Amino acid sequence: MRIVIFTFFGAVLCFSSIAGTDTLSYKKLIQYHADSNHFEGTVLIAEKGKITHQSLVGFRNIDRTEAITDNTKFGIASITKMFTAILILQLIEEDKLGLDSNLKQLLPQYDIPNAGKITIHDLMLHISGLPNESDMIFLSPKNPGDFVRQTLKNKKNRYGSFNYANIDYILLGLIISEITGKSWEESIEERIIQKFGMGNTGFLNKGDYPDNFAYTFRYEDKQGFKEDPLFHIENYWAAGNMFSTAADLLILDQALHGTELLAESSKKLLYTSYPEYNYSGYSVWTYNYPFAEGSPRIMERRGGILGSNSVLVRFLDSNKTLIILSNNDQFNPDSFGDSNNLKEALIQAMEVGN
Repeated sequence: MRIVIFTFFGAVLCFSSIAGTDTLSYKKLIQYHADSNHFEGTVLIAEKGKITHQSLVGFRNIDRTEAITDNTKFGIASITKMFTAILILQLIEEDKLGLDSNLKQLLPQYDIPNAGKITIHDLMLHISGLPNESDMIFLSPKNPGDFVRQTLKNKKNRYGSFNYANIDYILLGLIISEITGKSWEESIEERIIQKFGMGNTGFLNKGDYPDNFAYTFRYEDKQGFKEDPLFHIENYWAAGNMFSTAADLLILDQALHGTELLAESSKKLLYTSYPEYNYSGYSVWTYNYPFAEGSPRIMERRGGILGSNSVLVRFLDSNKTLIILSNNDQFNPDSFGDSNNLKEALIQAMEVGN
């Protein structure tokens, strides 16, 4: 193991890589973004499940005294949706659910517009037409049912058109609970976390954060880092309230290369993208990346809530993995082709010479 440590602006930048593996280009890219763009977090690169490079950048607390480590836990925001989608596909494999099952059949207790039309397929793709929640919903605790009822008070309803809305995955979580007879959290624990040994993955609640948690920040030019307000993140539930580490997400990534987590038929459904809906698929985006030699086929899942910004990028044909977990607002996981973005630069560097 090789360790190289740099300091910048009072922060710590730690690189670790496997001996014999040339990761100089990764180090330079990450150091540049730490120095110039205030990146903080962890970057993990792996090939066939073996970590070939990991960088640990900055701090997990506002006092700038607790450095980020390789087991620091980050809020993963909407990467949570991929966990929920996996459970739905498992239930379809078990013939407990169908992609064409509709909300009128599955959740008749809720007064949902177009309930007889909106299917599992529609929810997974964000084409239910259901509205987005108000930010005010996170100021007090809401159970999933109340989240749905309060969000449905918003008037917008455009069935069949793409609208990225958290309510879609809150409803999928409720469906999982109805079918399994267990809470969504219990099903995630049993079917993924415990089964695959993801011991540093769990669920966030305001006032109840795990040890070694990366609290989130925003950067202001004149004032430096300012701590994000704490809010009822548990209200995101099946759409965004999970935490994890880069190493645990690598476990999930590798499980998707086998069939113990999902059958090949289910993975085909997961990876199918719909160009008419911004190349969205079932909680993920899958496409041939046009900005690297050979246009590798990648699948990515992004997440962002305030300073919690993350991305899991999977090279489906070569079994390479890129995971970036950040705890400030200076990393944008939603870039596409911008070589000035850390994610894009690393994807392109990973394909050099391949």
